[in-house]
Amino acid sequence: MDMRTAAEWLNPVKAGGMAVYLVAAASCAATAVRTANPRLSRLAALLGLIQAVLLLDIAFDWRWRLYDWLRGEAVAWHWYEERHWPQVVMLVLLAAALISAVIAARRRARSFPGAALAVEGTLLSVGCWMIEVISLHATDSLLYHHVGPLMVISLVWLLACAMVTAGILRAGSRAAAAAALG
Repeated sequence: MDMRTAAEWLNPVKAGGMAVYLVAAASCAATAVRTANPRLSRLAALLGLIQAVLLLDIAFDWRWRLYDWLRGEAVAWHWYEERHWPQVVMLVLLAAALISAVIAARRRARSFPGAALAVEGTLLSVGCWMIEVISLHATDSLLYHHVGPLMVISLVWLLACAMVTAGILRAGSRAAAAAALG
């Protein structure tokens, strides 16, 4: 069992990540409840759910538990020392999937300005989560580089959540304005 003090558990990186994901989830929830457009409401609810899961992931270290399990399996199967190229391939496939998803989001969200930005922010967060689970040494050394009391990953989380918050609130306000005019 992992026994840490509150100060060890709630460090600035974790606290910052939890705060920005809470704001993003709340923004999505507010848009889901306020908007009259059922399609935008469903999108906001889905994005809010993803943001809430990412908040819980940071709080309970789920990504690290998954990484530890995967590492244990790789060691048990004697694959751990051969992990570099499979990790690189997985990162390339992840990048291709994320680029495809961004293109698809741009096409599908044309009717809701801002929604594409919110989806892209969510994809950035999910992509970072996957990058952390894949845990290639080169990406880890970049993402976990300290910038003051935070790490680069904290700034990526902040950017992603700002994209989600700004995008979903913009989409919600545009939808409300359109409903008022129509």
